[in-house]
Amino acid sequence: MKRPAAAPLKRPAAAKAAAMKKPAAVRKAKAVTKFAREPAAKRQRKSVAVAAASASAPDLTMLGDLSALLLGLERRPDRRERCEKMLAEFVPWLSVEFFRATDGKSDTIPDEEVAKTWNTQNNSLYGSYEDVMDKEGKVLYTVAQFADPGVDYEFSPGERGCAHSHHRMWQRVAGMEGPMLILEDDVQLDFERSDGSRMTGTIFKERLALGMLEATKKDADVLYLGWSGFRDGNYKHLKAARGKKNPVVRKAEYVWTTVAYVLWPAGAKKLLEKAQPMNQPVDNFMGWESREGRLNSWVLLDNGDADDTWSGGIVTQLDFTGDSDIKKSDGGDQGDDPTAYLAKKPTQPSASEDAEMKTVDAEEATPENAAQEAEASEEAAAPAETEAAAAEEEAAAEEEQAEAEDAPAQE
Repeated sequence: MKRPAAAPLKRPAAAKAAAMKKPAAVRKAKAVTKFAREPAAKRQRKSVAVAAASASAPDLTMLGDLSALLLGLERRPDRRERCEKMLAEFVPWLSVEFFRATDGKSDTIPDEEVAKTWNTQNNSLYGSYEDVMDKEGKVLYTVAQFADPGVDYEFSPGERGCAHSHHRMWQRVAGMEGPMLILEDDVQLDFERSDGSRMTGTIFKERLALGMLEATKKDADVLYLGWSGFRDGNYKHLKAARGKKNPVVRKAEYVWTTVAYVLWPAGAKKLLEKAQPMNQPVDNFMGWESREGRLNSWVLLDNGDADDTWSGGIVTQLDFTGDSDIKKSDGGDQGDDPTAYLAKKPTQPSASEDAEMKTVDAEEATPENAAQEAEASEEAAAPAETEAAAAEEEAAAEEEQAEAEDAPAQE
């Protein structure tokens, strides 16, 4: 597979900013440095960085009493400590509460809140799957099957625990009067931005205030601060509305990652209404609700995030390669085994069934059967031989008659 949901929000150095564009297979846009030189009348797209330059000064009062929930496992104090230290440095104004994550390996998770299995059909419209093979190289499921009828996977313990953790936070937000910022403990605020500058606490606060203002105007349910995938300017299946693009936020079609997002009470209630139970990994679930129009989701753009930017926002994810607590059941982009959590594997003939089939084949090949087949073959060939003999006799008779007719003339 791949489910890009598994991919962290990685950003390259400024010299490699072009790599942040969407994959070559779906790339349609020219580099910003190219279309920036085109005449204004011919530009079909502008860098968000250029458009954002004219944005008004942020109204920091938009942040109001915004607070955050920091999601993490109790058994990973190292991740919590790193994140809390970073937040204290970059956003000392933000009130942060640690939210104990559901541990999928040890905690009980109600089946009516999070299902035990999920199907790839929805995610296949946006993710990139590959044939899945067993250790012997036999194909278990083809790319086509991932799309129709879809492949059933069991949630990995980490996936199910993560989904339930967000479900619990949604319950918390649903009872609030205002929005809540939800953070996972791999969120990263110290990174090189798409425009080559370094993210700072001041920049983060200003961009967040701008985003909250625009999201409020849009009556948003969700505002993603970090994202990967498809949104206005880079839709895959939806059609973009005509007119000038917003330089701060864009409508989300189907984006992955839940590393940082603002959730409004109305959005939390919508998610809880559909999550009975949640039948996809949480980022897929939220992405599908957005794609179907049931969740009004938006992504926050940063300076330098252009229309063909694949991953963006004002946060990124710390790379915990080799130290992740969440295995991607369908393999993801982190190279997990896509066969380990298959809910049902295609059945192969057992040894006894295979032996029985071979016995039947052997019986059909006995001398008696061979004689019967030969006799049938001879009978089938007989009519053809009879017709050939009759034709020869007829030709001989015609020849004799012709000789008899010529005899008087010779005398």
